[in-house]
Amino acid sequence: MTDTVLALDGISKSYGAVKALTGVTFSIARGEIHTLLGENGAGKSTTLKIIKGEVTPDSGTLTIEGSPVTEFDPANADRYGISMVHQELAVFENMTVAENVFIDRPPCRGGLIDSRAMNARTAELLELFGLEIDPRERLLHLTPGQRQIIEILRAINAERKVLILDEPTSGLNARESEILLALLQRLRAQGQTVVFVSHRLGDVLQISDRITVLRDGAVVETLVNDGLTEDHLVARMVGRVLSAMQHRPAAEERIRQPVVLEVEGLSRREAFEDVSLALHRGEIVGVYGLEGSGTSELSHALFGLIPVEAGTISITGEVVDDLEPLSMIRHGVSYLNSNRKDAGLFMSRPVADNISAPVLRQEARFGMIDEKKLAARAVAAVKRFAIRVASTDVPPQNLSGGNQQKVMLSACLAPDPSILIVNEPTRGVDVGAKAEVYRALTELADSGKSLITFSSELPELLLLADRIMVMRARRISGWLTRPAMTEERVMALAAGTR
Repeated sequence: MTDTVLALDGISKSYGAVKALTGVTFSIARGEIHTLLGENGAGKSTTLKIIKGEVTPDSGTLTIEGSPVTEFDPANADRYGISMVHQELAVFENMTVAENVFIDRPPCRGGLIDSRAMNARTAELLELFGLEIDPRERLLHLTPGQRQIIEILRAINAERKVLILDEPTSGLNARESEILLALLQRLRAQGQTVVFVSHRLGDVLQISDRITVLRDGAVVETLVNDGLTEDHLVARMVGRVLSAMQHRPAAEERIRQPVVLEVEGLSRREAFEDVSLALHRGEIVGVYGLEGSGTSELSHALFGLIPVEAGTISITGEVVDDLEPLSMIRHGVSYLNSNRKDAGLFMSRPVADNISAPVLRQEARFGMIDEKKLAARAVAAVKRFAIRVASTDVPPQNLSGGNQQKVMLSACLAPDPSILIVNEPTRGVDVGAKAEVYRALTELADSGKSLITFSSELPELLLLADRIMVMRARRISGWLTRPAMTEERVMALAAGTR
């Protein structure tokens, strides 16, 4: 770290009465990995958008290599050599892997795109992650984690001066995350400057040179990563010491409660085989598996989002003949999708509309919507989940990822379901908001509702679940119950080791 490549001095930005940033000042050195850390709503996303030219600050100065930026637009940031991978993916599913990697600057020969060179270079980049993917494969056939890797490879391939990664590991499994972190450390050794944003504090401590902590739109402190701990960072992020979340206490009586959902022999070719489980009233069943284990497809099938070829699902003893989402909703089942952008929220509609969308029919009278009821429902949800929003008229696209997640959870709970299928409940959510979501899910179970929770974060399942079903190679590899559930035992079942 020899000189400053990028500096912010007194940057402020407001949206109406809401102050997103106030006097933000810090600098980033050439060849360092510099992390921006803070709770959802702390100002990280706004800061990144200003650096990338997507937002113009109200005041303050952004300097790149000593030159003040006077024109804030993405094209100008490109000219300065700044590349960014957003938390919400921006890939083209109908195009090939290679076309996505070279979307900006495809190699040409004789005035035509050189597909052979493009595919060869993409294959080299894929090898960095140990991915056996054909560069000619269309993205719609890849997993969400693989798509995220493709977007990261696009940014790396651009060879810019500053690489900004916003929550790059949020959609990756443990192995993919380790490979990415090792790759970033290698790029740093080659002189690459990286701006890193993540809620995974272990990742932050593993690779960061310095860490700038934001809180309520202002810089708290820039720390040198020398002897720091997760508790250290959390205290600065939230301005208080968070009480440790307690593991859900073991309760044998929960598995003696009536079965509310029973799955027998559920199968779908090349997705999962012979899956059977019983969910009891007031119970939280966790489902864990590594990439390719079949957990993602199973979560979709349980709500009827994809068809199955064998097996049955019964709710309170009644077999669901028409296994599709509307039928599951009529049976009192709700589903929290892991993808907020594409399948979870109406991003451009107000928060109030999103929260009430599942119950519009119930709230209507003589074909007319009762706007007062909808507003009251939204206000109650905002209060319950501490959603940071100036007004329920604000669309989710203007909120942080964590607040979007809480809006989506509020919408899932609007029909008052008895069974909730939860897929990655805290993806892209900060430590403070995680505690709020965990508390909400536990309270739902304590009130008699039943939950099946799919998560790639094993500590999350160990905290929440009464039992954990582990999958490997598209089949159930074992069940663990409290107090025998440990990270080592779950991973042994997931990886097929003793």
